[in-house]
Amino acid sequence: MTFCLNLASHCGYIYIGPINKIQVSGEKGELSIYPGHLQLLSFLQSGIINFFDKNNKKHFIYISGGIIEVQPKIVNIITDIAVKISKFDKTSIVIIENSIRHVINNSLIVNKKKLLEKLSNIFKIYIKV
Repeated sequence: MTFCLNLASHCGYIYIGPINKIQVSGEKGELSIYPGHLQLLSFLQSGIINFFDKNNKKHFIYISGGIIEVQPKIVNIITDIAVKISKFDKTSIVIIENSIRHVINNSLIVNKKKLLEKLSNIFKIYIKV
């Protein structure tokens, strides 16, 4: 049994499709959501979300926080920044995080929109601008 995940930022949808399970960091702690879950609306903390698609392939995406809406057959997530992580290990995550911080700290760009566009182009991430 599956349910639909819609994961979106201002740039558009990052993922749309059937999944078997999703794990996220909610406002009050970790959430594991399965098909038929009770309705829920919550803020999300920044961190890694992971889910299994209909073929049981595990996906990892870093999000900068956001909002989750859970219905029995659909989960909607809206976030500002999302980074697909192909290799999930602590080293990869730290490298991505440090690279983004370095660009932000050393940027002469004052305009937030332009900075986020620059980050998006460098790291191929989905950013709300």
